[in-house]
Amino acid sequence: MDRAELLLMGWFVGDGFGGQTDGMEESEVASLIDGPITEVYTLEEAQSLSGQSGPASDTTILCGLSVMALEQVDNDHLASKYRAYDKESGAFPFPQKGDNAACLTRAPIMALLDARFPYTKWEAVVKAETRLTHTAPLAIDAALLLSRTFALLVNEEAESAQELCSLLIREVGKRGWDAKLEVALRTAVNQKTLNPYTFKERYQIIPTITLAFHTLLSPLAVEEGLDAIARLGGNSRLTCAIYSALKVLADHEEVPERYSSEIYPSPTIEAMIKSETLFKRETIKMEKLAEKLAKGLTV
Repeated sequence: MDRAELLLMGWFVGDGFGGQTDGMEESEVASLIDGPITEVYTLEEAQSLSGQSGPASDTTILCGLSVMALEQVDNDHLASKYRAYDKESGAFPFPQKGDNAACLTRAPIMALLDARFPYTKWEAVVKAETRLTHTAPLAIDAALLLSRTFALLVNEEAESAQELCSLLIREVGKRGWDAKLEVALRTAVNQKTLNPYTFKERYQIIPTITLAFHTLLSPLAVEEGLDAIARLGGNSRLTCAIYSALKVLADHEEVPERYSSEIYPSPTIEAMIKSETLFKRETIKMEKLAEKLAKGLTV
């Protein structure tokens, strides 16, 4: 895999893996399993949709396919796609005016568009696309941060996770992004045990970013990191997606094949894709989607 494809597969796998415990309380997860969550389908008896894509992957895919089809970021087209997705799935209500980490779901696509524009134009593209669904200033700054993070990793501008965080801390100050993002990164770098988040907090922007980066900077292997995040429940889909994409890029490793082979598209995204000509006669595989999007979006 090239690094663009690796980014997308890391994201898709994290989403599918985290789907096992998404929306659960931590105590509920603990009641279901004593040992680690080692597979995408470990909890399939309790969660029949284990491995299925959710909004983190689905909105990423919709965004990427729209840009490929129109050869530009058409916000009217994107808004109509997101609206149709939420109508069918009920999983992506917008616009959101408050603190909601779902603003981060299109960061992989925005990162892959980095090479198409000078920075100021790219920044404007990310801001406008994010505002379609999330209007809070923190949401827009966070989307810029995570998109920039993935762009740095895809372009191999950081040699380690520690160097990446140092670059990002400087970037927050340089770009005038919300200072809470710098605090989140510094908290991750310090590697002190995180205070437990409430169930509601796990769906907020700063806890999601802090947990993903804190786990990235720990000595855990990718399988162990995914297990640690998934066992907390809450917003495990998105947090696992962010962590997994960060980890495979920072470590220059592909996601474990036993994970990537077990993830599959949700019925909603599959139906929406098949309404287009691109995949009408194909069996939709997440690996194939990652490959097509990576090739179609990079220049």
